[in-house]
Amino acid sequence: MRSCPLRRQSMKESETMVPAKHENPVSDFKFDALTSLRGIAALCTVLAHLIVIWGDVFPDLQQGSLFRDFALHTYLFVDFFFVLSGFVMSHAYGRHFADAVGTGSYMRFLRARFARVYPLHLLLLLVYVGLAAIGIKQAQENPDWSITAHLLLLHAMGFFNHTTWNQPSWSISVEWWTYIVFPFAIPLARRYFSNTAAVLALPVILGLFAFLAMHFGSANLTVGFAFFRCLIGFCAGACLYAIVQHRRMASFADAAANGALAAVFLVLLFVPSPYADMLAFVGFCALVYAASMGTGGGHWLHHPVLVWIGDISYSIYLWHSLLLHVFAKALGAAARALPFFHNHPILFFVAALVLFEAAILLLAHMSYRFFELPLRNFLGPKKHGEARTLQVLHFR
Repeated sequence: MRSCPLRRQSMKESETMVPAKHENPVSDFKFDALTSLRGIAALCTVLAHLIVIWGDVFPDLQQGSLFRDFALHTYLFVDFFFVLSGFVMSHAYGRHFADAVGTGSYMRFLRARFARVYPLHLLLLLVYVGLAAIGIKQAQENPDWSITAHLLLLHAMGFFNHTTWNQPSWSISVEWWTYIVFPFAIPLARRYFSNTAAVLALPVILGLFAFLAMHFGSANLTVGFAFFRCLIGFCAGACLYAIVQHRRMASFADAAANGALAAVFLVLLFVPSPYADMLAFVGFCALVYAASMGTGGGHWLHHPVLVWIGDISYSIYLWHSLLLHVFAKALGAAARALPFFHNHPILFFVAALVLFEAAILLLAHMSYRFFELPLRNFLGPKKHGEARTLQVLHFR
């Protein structure tokens, strides 16, 4: 008779949560490359909001151009986050929940994820609510109970028909509820599916994402079906992890990663939705698969600057919308005060973009160094095994 998937662990097991035998939390995956890619993705998602928020200051952004075409598709990099999270969570916690979901390990897992995603989300919510309290309100309506929904991370689960307060946080909402169900899926998958079944499951998952994109005209779903969007990406990452365990291509992984990233950028530049969405999702899966097995060393994805940007990427992601609004106000005032900018709009835009990138990197670094890390260390699991896993995995 099989035991219930949810069982209470012994005191020793629940306190230590020691990795399964022969499991190395670090393994030989190239986490620096994945971290760098996460940083690149975070910077790209900024463009999706920039093209809208800066539209009044730079009306030329609304006209047809390759930059506009690319920026309007950069919402898809959130799907890269979802795929990457599924891959990394499977690596970090898969064997902990391989046979059953113990109460102690489950609560330790949720505590680790809570410590990672919630403090900064709460800080930004408080900032937005504080601004609204002094009369600086957003253009979009924030329903009365939307603050409660944000506190419970329910705000993207279909209760509202648009994003509320800090718009990028919709993905934190759906990913949190994916964390809730993730551990229970592992023993079921291990029990009823072989590792090789992931090879067959991945095309099905890709098909589900294609159906979602075709049905809605794009995959840019930030409420309601956003949860299924996240689940699909997360499952794709988990399947990729199972495939990597048995099928490796380290001899040309670096070249494959370069090719996959280049292909994604070309798709976002030249292919319209929903076809761009489908092709980019395939490219993201190929990118995670290849980058996790790169040879490392001198590959450009291991550059310390890129790794640093990856480390602070969560702060980049959650702060960027607010900072874009602040810059829009300042740039609008500068454009009215200095007629020179009317005669040189491209120069004005490039200078504004460079200043913004410098500002968001500085703000994100300060946020990561003095807020994210201290709160994560204070709220997160204190045991050595879990701490080591969290040090390796900076992923949200």
